[in-house]
Amino acid sequence: MPGKMSNIGLLICVFTLMSITGLAGALLRILSFGTLIPFNQKYLISWSSRVTLKMIGMQLELPDWKPSDDRLHFITFNHNSYLDIFALTALSMPNTRFLLSEKTIRIIPFTLSAIAIGVYYIPQQFRPQRRLWFFKKMEKRIKNRQVNIAGSSEGVHDHHHGIDRFNRGVYHMALVCDMVIDPLYIHIPEESNPFSKYKPFARGKIQVFKLDSVDTRGWTLEHLDAHKDSVRELYVRKFNALNEKQVS
Repeated sequence: MPGKMSNIGLLICVFTLMSITGLAGALLRILSFGTLIPFNQKYLISWSSRVTLKMIGMQLELPDWKPSDDRLHFITFNHNSYLDIFALTALSMPNTRFLLSEKTIRIIPFTLSAIAIGVYYIPQQFRPQRRLWFFKKMEKRIKNRQVNIAGSSEGVHDHHHGIDRFNRGVYHMALVCDMVIDPLYIHIPEESNPFSKYKPFARGKIQVFKLDSVDTRGWTLEHLDAHKDSVRELYVRKFNALNEKQVS
């Protein structure tokens, strides 16, 4: 019981910090008509994410990497913990907008932070028409605004220790928009990963690895599923190299 109570207190502190910095960032975005989104990404939310992970006892190891300016980038990642988003926003990637499921909107502290950094919300898969309309609009927006996109290849799924199936929509987007795919592999030891459920936090380390970039200029829509699966294979190999449990 004492451990559970202390964990509840820690969660309250985390959500309070996120609410304060998220609200401040949202106000800065609104008052600046969006011009301070890069400031929020680089300083405010990045700092909040690092402090949050430190508060819950998680060390953070990030790659010395940023997306280049010469091409548009789709930065993708494996997603099996709600801690992932803290590690990714801590990277403070320039000229990058995140994709986030509409499922998360009800979590107010996350939503405030999302507003602050200009997140785009994806309709869930049980709304196929809205989802298709979203991606068509996204592709036009990427080309017009010349902005990088960061999003999970796995999308909404039950978090588990492994690599889930990859969704097709984000890879169609990357192909149509002539984007370089930059895979980031997030490694959280199984014993330190709260996954999606409430449980006492186990101290540990989150490591983010930059995998080999993939150029979509040689891709075709006809072979999109094969291209998507080849990117997933990069994650499977990295997972198997870092974990005793093997996936395929």
